Amino acid sequence: MKTSRQKILLGCAAMVLAMIGDYLLGFGTFSMTNDPNASMGITASVVPDWRYALSSMLGFLCVPLFTVAAVELMKVMENQYGLGGSKLYRLFRIANWGGILYFAFIHIGICMLPVVFNAGMEATGDTAASINMTLRVLKSIAVPLVLGFILCDGFAAIGWIGMVVKGMLPVRKIALICNPVIILLLGQLLNLVVEGLDSGTESLGWGLMYLVCAISLTKGQKTH
Repeated sequence: MKTSRQKILLGCAAMVLAMIGDYLLGFGTFSMTNDPNASMGITASVVPDWRYALSSMLGFLCVPLFTVAAVELMKVMENQYGLGGSKLYRLFRIANWGGILYFAFIHIGICMLPVVFNAGMEATGDTAASINMTLRVLKSIAVPLVLGFILCDGFAAIGWIGMVVKGMLPVRKIALICNPVIILLLGQLLNLVVEGLDSGTESLGWGLMYLVCAISLTKGQKTH
C-alpha cells in the first residue's frame, strides 16, 4: 500500500507527462504577432504530426495518475482537515474532479488544430487558408475548452488561494501562487525570451500545487 504522500505525488508525475505534452503541442506551432503580413495576427509553422500524436497520448496517460492523486487528496482534505463543508473546498473539489476528464480532452482536442493546419498546408500551400480551416475547427470545440478552463483552472485557483489565505491548510501564504492560473500568467513572461516557452506552465501550476499538498498535508501519516 502506498502512503497518502506517495499517492498525491502521482499528481506531480501526471503533470510532468502533461508538461511534456504541452511543449510538444505548443512550442513552435501557433503564435500571435503584430506583423501586418500575418493572417489575422497569427503565425503558424508546419510541425511533424508525431508531436501531436504523442502529446495526445501523454495527455491521456496522465489521467489515471492524476485520478489516484485527486481521490487521495480529496480524502485527506475532508478526513484530516474537515474541509467538506467549505465552499472554497467545494470549488477546489469540482476543479479536481473536472480535471480528470479535462486533461485528456484538452490535449486530444487542441492537438486536432495543428494537424488541420498541417493538412491544409499540404493540400493548398496557402497559410491564410490553412489558418482559416484551423479556426473553423477551433470554433467547434471552443465552448468545452473555455468551460473546462473556468471549471478546472479557475475554480482550482479560487479554491486554493482562498483556503491558503484563510489558513485552512497548513501551508505558508506564499504557496497561494502555486496554482495553474497564476503560474500560467507568470509563464507569459517566458514568451519574452522565446515564443512558446509558456506552453507547459498551466500543467506546472497543477504540479506545484500537488507537490505542496503532498509535502504539507501528509506529515506523519501512515500507509492506509
